[in-house]
Amino acid sequence: MAPVNLIVIGAGPFGLIAAHTWLELNPNDSVILLESASDLGGVWSKSRMYPTIMTQAPQGMFEFPCYPMEKLPKDKTFYNYFPGSHVGAYLEAFSTHKLFSGKTLQERIIFNSHVKHITKTHNNVWTVATDSSTSFTCEKLIVATGLTSTPNLPSFPQDSFTPPIIHTRSLAAKVPSLTTPTITNVVVLGGSKSAFDAVQILHSLNKSVTWIIRTTGQGPAFLAAPNAPWPLHSSHEVISMRLVAKMSPCIFEPVDNWARFCHSNKIGIKMVDAVWSFVDWMWKRVARFDRDENMKRLEPGRTVFLSSDGLAVSNSEGLWDNVAKAKILRDEVDSGEGRELVLKSGKRVSCDAVIAATGWSNTYPMFEDQLAVVLGLPMPPQKAQEDGKEVAAWEALLVEADKKVVETFPRLANLPTYPHPEPKSTPSKLYRSMIPITGDLDHSIAFVGAIGSAQSLNVAEIQALWVAAYLSKKLALPTEENMRQEVALTTAWRRRRYLEDGYNFIYEHLQYMSMLLRDLGLNDLRKGGRWKELLVPYVSADYRGILEEWRKMQI
Repeated sequence: MAPVNLIVIGAGPFGLIAAHTWLELNPNDSVILLESASDLGGVWSKSRMYPTIMTQAPQGMFEFPCYPMEKLPKDKTFYNYFPGSHVGAYLEAFSTHKLFSGKTLQERIIFNSHVKHITKTHNNVWTVATDSSTSFTCEKLIVATGLTSTPNLPSFPQDSFTPPIIHTRSLAAKVPSLTTPTITNVVVLGGSKSAFDAVQILHSLNKSVTWIIRTTGQGPAFLAAPNAPWPLHSSHEVISMRLVAKMSPCIFEPVDNWARFCHSNKIGIKMVDAVWSFVDWMWKRVARFDRDENMKRLEPGRTVFLSSDGLAVSNSEGLWDNVAKAKILRDEVDSGEGRELVLKSGKRVSCDAVIAATGWSNTYPMFEDQLAVVLGLPMPPQKAQEDGKEVAAWEALLVEADKKVVETFPRLANLPTYPHPEPKSTPSKLYRSMIPITGDLDHSIAFVGAIGSAQSLNVAEIQALWVAAYLSKKLALPTEENMRQEVALTTAWRRRRYLEDGYNFIYEHLQYMSMLLRDLGLNDLRKGGRWKELLVPYVSADYRGILEEWRKMQI
């Protein structure tokens, strides 16, 4: 079989918009999408959406700019946050709304195709093998498996432990089994937003919940209040204003006078600190952590300014009152014995099931280690196999990058320390979090959805256009050395800004999108006026038409 022009791995939001964008530019190309599940949508698919799931972004900020979403009436939303089922239906509709050479996106998806192995042949063709022993070849490859594909499972000894351990990825499918009367006591592990959701679901099923959040991790998620002071409507609008975005020290845009004042000037630093302290107080007071000792264990250890991977929104009615009914423990699981979890404190917790809200692996196991190293992909620390010279050169780059970060943003020189877990992977070395610096001289592979952001569908469409330009060799890139320096700078900045490696750009999503638009030669200031640019929150409609703008530039 001749290679197809493009394979997209993953039919979640990032994969769908990547395939759509490529076909808009190359409508006659042969394009297929390989999806491991039996349905499309990724985390928003019917097979993965658990009951009560709501969006983390409000209406108008959670849609592809090129395909407006039908708005729900107010009584179907919560401060404009809306049910995940509406997102699933939207993505289904998006996948069938347009024909390219007589076929919709949905007709190009090959379901139940879990990718097991990816290799590149000597003639620059990618071979993609699936678990079903089927192989496909392609000239161009976009990996859109995202951040929520590979569960990170608990690692405690559990040889004699009998209750089921269910990762939140499988929670939707397992809800019917949790409703049985034989399951009465359930343990939830982890402090992420998905842990909050799991506790809420179990509360609705009248289960007794023990919630264990370890002391050596990031701790409980910091949940923003859903609303915002007038004239804004939601907390999402707060962090989607450029004025607020400027209050986060960020290396994704040139440092202007405003950034210097906020992060280098003593008065400016105090003013910005006061703003963040007010936001911290405003969002925490909704939870009423001081209501009792149990609830105090859910108070985030980090300030809102230093929260990123653990930042979310309290996006449903009664969330705080519901989760307060769980028995909350700050402890570590040492082992599982019989029907009990043995904690490091010596306590034993009896249970009938365990829900593991223990996060995800952001690695790419379908690539052999040697190829993963060449491409600069994140890897499990124990598998990293770079040679000594490369490691030394990278560390030297990081040292210089760290100096630059501190010189640019003196406020990041001295920050508090918090407990945090051992890294699950080595840092990504993808340029702009999308393409290899080395190992892809023919511009044939790109990765999308490898970051988390506050406006993920906007980011998805902009990334899709960026990688389409790259794969078409129509994107001007810096030298390899300059790209290395940029990647090192991003890594060093992330370690200073959020005190560890990570992949979420929550307060910096506007700057990240602007950077990609500037790379493409497009206007990134899209509000039409200086005061509007600073004070009016960005929404999906602001990015509508970027593909046509870029296409016109190619004529």
